[in-house]
Amino acid sequence: MRFVLFFVAAALAHGQTARDPDAVLDQALARLQEMAHNLEKYVCIETVDRSYYQRVVPREAPARPEPAPACSQTAAGSASPGDPLRLESTDRVRLEVTVSRGRELHSWPGATRFDSRDVDELIRDGPVSTGAFGGYLASVFGPPGITYHYNGEQSANGKTLFEYGYRVPLEASRLEIKADAAWRPAAYEGDFQLDPQSLELERLTVRTNELPPGAAFCQAATTLDYRRVHIGDSDILLPRQSQLEIVLLNGRETRNVTTFSNCREYQAESEIVFDTSSGAESNATPRAGRGRVALTIGLPVTLALAEPIDTAAASAGDPVAAKVVTPVRRPGSTEELIPAGAVVHGRIRRVEHHLLPAPYFLIALSFNRVEVQGVLSPFAARSEANAELAKELGANLEMRETGIWFWDVGTFLFPTNKSRMVIPAGFESKWFTLATGAR
Repeated sequence: MRFVLFFVAAALAHGQTARDPDAVLDQALARLQEMAHNLEKYVCIETVDRSYYQRVVPREAPARPEPAPACSQTAAGSASPGDPLRLESTDRVRLEVTVSRGRELHSWPGATRFDSRDVDELIRDGPVSTGAFGGYLASVFGPPGITYHYNGEQSANGKTLFEYGYRVPLEASRLEIKADAAWRPAAYEGDFQLDPQSLELERLTVRTNELPPGAAFCQAATTLDYRRVHIGDSDILLPRQSQLEIVLLNGRETRNVTTFSNCREYQAESEIVFDTSSGAESNATPRAGRGRVALTIGLPVTLALAEPIDTAAASAGDPVAAKVVTPVRRPGSTEELIPAGAVVHGRIRRVEHHLLPAPYFLIALSFNRVEVQGVLSPFAARSEANAELAKELGANLEMRETGIWFWDVGTFLFPTNKSRMVIPAGFESKWFTLATGAR
């Protein structure tokens, strides 16, 4: 009798964890679709740490086989998939993100409006992607045409998880890849892990299949680890971390690690604008006071940072401010166009740490508003980088927008072997104005 009772009890205990994989999948899909839809109520800060690697070719490398297509092996004698990777440089970008009508929208942190342009129109340099905030949830779980299959049980963090594979064919795909300057759809596949008891999504992987002709890379793979985030009276599902790995045509690799912070409920309807300025807040309404400032090109301006810039935390997209050190005047005039002590506002444009071929930090700043006696006026200026130092370091000073230089930027180089540096408050730099008009 004891044996029989023990056997029955064990069977009941097992029955609490043994669930039908198909039933778990059906229930989880419904929950995940609802969660993806609910993300439209929220806004988060999205920080992307990007690392760039080059493959190290041995000095006396063995003879390579005949070159295969570019994405399976580069030309004979150059880097191949078997060669080790060496960290070349890192950078960081930061945006605000939300979801509207199933599409991720971005803005610079603190901006008053979201921008309707694609994210690569905001971040012009380096690899960028969308989907981590909510796009993958909406695209992988629910739309017709996607096939799922059960892979079996996996153990992670002391829990038994159900793993499933999926495939999204080209005709059902919402994934688009830029190829020859145009966005083209691409098929993809991957796996995801579910907790069969709570139906929580634990991990999702996304891997590209055949890429469209003209793509600038060979393959991309994203791994997202999920968690519940409590905001107000609700819980939302967000990645604890998302890691995107890209293999480029030349054998180099990039890794983007994305995290989300400072999430909040978004009460008002987002104002969607086609904004081409460096920050959506540039059209601030002036207050009473002196007239708005009109600047001509070439007037010298000395600026001093209002706050330090710490490369361990600073990011492209962060607000930045500086004080005007000496009055700005037209040549031969005593009239002060901008008095000393006025504050210019803008954003950090680049925060880069280069290790090869020489170690240095590159910081780029851009200012688009000046505040004088409580009145905000347009402001544009440029600070020329040290071209001789840039050549010595092998630094790329260019920021391009469809072949056009970004003029209103100051780029600063800091050679150092340190892994971190702080530009102190009060750091002074020389700029010259670009033409602006009074309104």
